[in-house]
Amino acid sequence: MASCYAENHLRHIAGLEKRHGPISDEVVTALRTLIGLICRSEDPVEAIPFLDRCISIQESLHGPQSILGDLNSWISKAGGVDFKLVEPFQLKRLAIKSALFGENSRQTAGECEAIARRWALLGDYARAAALLERSISILETIHGAVSVEMAAAVDTLAEIGARLKKWEATEANLQRSLHLKQKIFGERSEEAARTLLTAAITHANSSNLQDRRLRSERARKAVTAFAQGLGIMEERFGADSFEVRKALAAMISAYVDCGEFWEAEPLLKRLLAMSEQTYGEDAAALLWILAELAAGYAREGSQAAEPTLERGFSVLRAFLDPAKPASRYRTADLAGNKAGPHGGVLETLVEASEMHRRNLRKRWGA
Repeated sequence: MASCYAENHLRHIAGLEKRHGPISDEVVTALRTLIGLICRSEDPVEAIPFLDRCISIQESLHGPQSILGDLNSWISKAGGVDFKLVEPFQLKRLAIKSALFGENSRQTAGECEAIARRWALLGDYARAAALLERSISILETIHGAVSVEMAAAVDTLAEIGARLKKWEATEANLQRSLHLKQKIFGERSEEAARTLLTAAITHANSSNLQDRRLRSERARKAVTAFAQGLGIMEERFGADSFEVRKALAAMISAYVDCGEFWEAEPLLKRLLAMSEQTYGEDAAALLWILAELAAGYAREGSQAAEPTLERGFSVLRAFLDPAKPASRYRTADLAGNKAGPHGGVLETLVEASEMHRRNLRKRWGA
């Protein structure tokens, strides 16, 4: 039995059916009570047979729109349930909203997007994209071909594509988003700039392809889009602004993740100079930048590894000086650490140092 108390409730429901008939409001009310008890105390999956029966009776008595409350209530409690079991109820809710509010309504568009996001979490891009395109088509009808709502929906489609590594579709949707934002906000707008920066990161992430020509083409697109987006951000916020530093850090992370150190190096050096000017030459904020530079130089066998390592360890020693209040913070909490591939600046510096020593031994035949 689904529940320790389901048997008693089912006997009660059977009695109600005899008195009022199987298709009655009294039976619906009793089923709702049972569904609520199961969802509160047990797995919502156990309530599905009773929910099916409840909404079937309610719909036959009062029409499709009357079951929205029951669907909303159960779906809201079914967050951890396998979506393949939830989807039929969400599709039913979508059909009701489409009939009740119209196919071209905000309610229908919103439901399409909600189902699409769940399929995206399961990695099914085809289903997610089809539902999002339906949502976008509705928003276009409501708001027009060029609207903030359209741009936001296309961004969602691009975001899901990037998460699922559907690079070609993602790039196409980012281009679509860029055109919309240029028309809505202007070609030199912050919104257009942020889309260009996102496109640059996408091109960099997608450059890990086997085809050498494609890899080179994606890398070139990344450089171009980043330069365009960064140029706009510099115009709007200033060359040394926090927004520009954030853009540099995001692009650096993308280049490092896909193994393009020499693309990341000039950005790291620029960010280092900006951070030195803002925080000082021995500030903890420099550590992750120095660590990434040292690691990249060591991997590439560059002579710049040794002086960068020396400076990195020097700044780290100053940061860990027990006479300074900053020592109460852990190095793992420093900016840039949590996204780093090595777990923290100390680990990155140590690994870079060991790699540099191995390179020296190979160079001198030791």
